[in-house]
Amino acid sequence: MTDSSKSVVKKDPPKYSTEMDQQTARVLFENCAFLIIAGVPRATEFGMDFSSHQIDENFRGMKLIPEGPHYVYCASQSPYGDVGARVGFMHYFKPKEIVIREWDPDKEELRHRRQDLVDVEIGKIRENIKDLDRFLAPYDFEMYEKWKTFTRHITEPQIQALMPSCGLVRTAVEYLSCPDADRPRGGVTTSPRLRTVRSIADEDDLLPDLEPIKGTAPNFTKLPKINTKTANPSDISSSYMDSIGLVENLLAKGEKEILAEIEFSFILYLCGHSTDALAHWRRILALVCNSESAVEKFKHFYKNYLLIIREQLVELPVELMEPTENNSVYKDVKKLVRNCVLGGLVDRADHVTKHLYEKMCWNFNDILDEDPEDLPVVVETD
Repeated sequence: MTDSSKSVVKKDPPKYSTEMDQQTARVLFENCAFLIIAGVPRATEFGMDFSSHQIDENFRGMKLIPEGPHYVYCASQSPYGDVGARVGFMHYFKPKEIVIREWDPDKEELRHRRQDLVDVEIGKIRENIKDLDRFLAPYDFEMYEKWKTFTRHITEPQIQALMPSCGLVRTAVEYLSCPDADRPRGGVTTSPRLRTVRSIADEDDLLPDLEPIKGTAPNFTKLPKINTKTANPSDISSSYMDSIGLVENLLAKGEKEILAEIEFSFILYLCGHSTDALAHWRRILALVCNSESAVEKFKHFYKNYLLIIREQLVELPVELMEPTENNSVYKDVKKLVRNCVLGGLVDRADHVTKHLYEKMCWNFNDILDEDPEDLPVVVETD
């Protein structure tokens, strides 16, 4: 099959070439799903999963879409060739399903079909689907195995639960304005050690607690954290050293659900360029990396999590791939690997570290050395 990331639908609709035999192509055509789009302007970037197209006026969508979760997006192009932000959605395509979207010229994004009798329209498309074949780009099966490794835990109910109620994911969530009275103010701490611990625990508290515009943000899990305003210094220090309580709180939602959310958030970043989704993915990493006790208690979760981030880390932006102590992701992954080794997942951790060394030159030889920040500190009190 041709590389669909380079496919351009010409003015005269082409018949897409394929490396598969005709019998296989016929079976896929009769059993896979279709995405039909209408009214998308010429030169708009259209993408599904890891492939993209710059479309022409005859482009009508995608065919041969295998069953499962898929991410679809569009990015408008200005008259000067500048490509806009991606706006997309994730949908669980079923066998033989026909999904219809149309272009919203005001918002420059795909939306649900706004006309009556959509079911009747789908029926007519199904009857004439062979006539549409030449207008449809084939799904890029060359990237399908990679896509499956990034979405193996995502199910239809989880997509429905995590997608914004507006039905679309944008690169950045729009927030309601924050009154000045609600903005965070500086506080006073009593000792250097406690000040350090509080600063780590309270990073998010340094920003205003903004509320997203209703229905526009993904329905991510609200991550548990220590309330440093009410917790005593001993509890804060204990949580900083081993966050077993926070991990238990997080996984109370369900291990499968959290694994799916980790994959979902990373796909929203990787395919949808969502900065908020990447930030959420990083917060989960920072939380679950910090407990040897949690590894011992939730071995199945951590086995799966190591395999997930093994693939994800090599897709990070360049600034998060540097193996330096200034890179919080690198530091958190080292802490995760260390706790997994101490928690009994030696073989799985070794498998991941070898892969990351080969792909990213991340070195984990010193993970069992004592971190100076973890050594006991005597704090004198008045």
